[in-house]
Amino acid sequence: MKFDQSIKKLWARITESRWTIAYISFAVLQMVIAVSLEAIILQRNEVSHSTLEAYKIYDGVETPKIAYKNYTYAKYTMQFQSIKHGNIWFMVFQAFLVTLCISALFFQNTIDIISIAIINICLICAAGVQIYQSNKWITRVNMQIDSDKAHEIQGLDYYLSNNVVIWEIILLLALIVFDAASIFFGYKLYKQFGWNIYKKIGANIQMQRMYRTYLIFVLLLKLDFFLLICFQILNLVFLFNDPEEQTRNIIFQSIMVASVIPMVGLALWGVRRENIVAMFLFTVTSVITIANFLYILAEFIIKRDEFLLTFLDVLGILLSIMSMVVAYLAVLNFVQRRNHEGAINLETGGQGQRKRFSIDD
Repeated sequence: MKFDQSIKKLWARITESRWTIAYISFAVLQMVIAVSLEAIILQRNEVSHSTLEAYKIYDGVETPKIAYKNYTYAKYTMQFQSIKHGNIWFMVFQAFLVTLCISALFFQNTIDIISIAIINICLICAAGVQIYQSNKWITRVNMQIDSDKAHEIQGLDYYLSNNVVIWEIILLLALIVFDAASIFFGYKLYKQFGWNIYKKIGANIQMQRMYRTYLIFVLLLKLDFFLLICFQILNLVFLFNDPEEQTRNIIFQSIMVASVIPMVGLALWGVRRENIVAMFLFTVTSVITIANFLYILAEFIIKRDEFLLTFLDVLGILLSIMSMVVAYLAVLNFVQRRNHEGAINLETGGQGQRKRFSIDD
């Protein structure tokens, strides 16, 4: 029964106005087009990866020139495997973004609306990095093939095609268009939802500030959950595929991946129950996460010359720092609510229970 009510409520929120309909329609359309284009890009990278797999047999051949550092065809193969994983991550994130859009409409969350526009800008940056990265590695591989052919190594019949870059440019342009639409529709919804929230929590500035802090923190937890897990899984897969990596690094990174779910769950429970201890533990785990991301950045990513993973790593660090700052502000709100309950008027129905902010409205 509750599920049916939620579905009806969601449909009512989606069809509430022409702007809500347009917003979710463009979000779904963006996912379909972006995933389709990224699937084409993935297929092109799969072809390049297969070509490099076939060329690994030439790594034992002595050549007087290595085009880039100490990269062999085996290492280039690993690099394109990582690029493919990035393509998959991009497609999954598009689905997550639609889920976030649905959540924004369901809860009429203005913070989500603003953040979705910012996330789309980050995706544009990621698409730009993807273009640079593809062009860079294709050029390096083809330079190595040229070098090997010049020394009469037989069997290197195919170069890597750079037509994948064309599809990546098309994807970038599509994302720019959809982000512009997201900003426009988001502005319309911001005004619409802002009035609804005003009617819900009143004109009390202090209450509005607390409510805004709560919404921002919950949003950051959603992003923490998805970005931290996806990034660390991408890094973990790369470690598994690298025979030179030590087992203890793989075990430690596996533990860090597994810790994301309880970390986010604890923080969500803590902010809803106004539990300061839970928020403190979340802060401690966030510090550990930041330290681990810095370690990954210094130890693995920079050595691999990985621009996309570098971008995600830095984004994860910034996100964790923001989460800690907002968690601190939320704790200050807890203390303030407890010290000034009468002034803030958090009593509900005369039952003597404090009203806590909830994701549900």
